[in-house]
Parts: sequence; C-alpha cells; structure tokens
Amino acid sequence: MTLNLSEPEMRVLEELARKKDLSKTGVMKLALRLLQLVDARVEPGKKLVIEDAKTHEKSELVIL
Repeated sequence: MTLNLSEPEMRVLEELARKKDLSKTGVMKLALRLLQLVDARVEPGKKLVIEDAKTHEKSELVIL
C-alpha cells in the first residue's frame, strides 16, 4: 500500500513513531484502531469529552 502524506504530516508520523517506539506502520495501525473505537462510540447526539485530571478543564473532541 502506498500512502501519500504532505511534509508536515510525514514529520508528525515520524515524531510519533519515535516517541512511541513504533514503526511508521505501527503508528498508522494504532491510528486506525483509535479512529475505529471513537467512531463506534460517538453516535449522533453524543459527545466525546476530554477532561484534564488536575484542573478538571473539559474540552470536546470533534471528528468530522
């Protein structure tokens, strides 16, 4: 499979691979699993909220 990424996207992929000690393929597999999980959990009318454990500040994750 060929994946065409822009320079900034490739830099992000490489940085995540280094940070997570994964191959670029491993990062892409992880990203697919995460998107699949989020897509399965967020139904119309539901929100995905992220809360800071220390400040209790909440933000909504929006995926188009």
